[in-house]
Amino acid sequence: MMSRKKPDSFLGWLGRQVGFVGKAIKTDVTAQKKVQQSPQEPEIVYRSDTIEEVPHPADPKLVLRRTTTDEVIRDDKQQ
Repeated sequence: MMSRKKPDSFLGWLGRQVGFVGKAIKTDVTAQKKVQQSPQEPEIVYRSDTIEEVPHPADPKLVLRRTTTDEVIRDDKQQ
């Protein structure tokens, strides 16, 4: 029988790391992104983020920031 190397050897660890990186390079992440979306979530058709900043009237060292998000969504289950 063939003798096994120690499972905690450096070359064994290095081989596993090379295998993990090789698999990560070959994996298509765009296909996984489509699978992760559940059919219950509405589809975002349009999204616009707006950020407005003005100095504080009493203390110019402070900045007042307003963030606005506009979205148009399509929910197919409500039809």
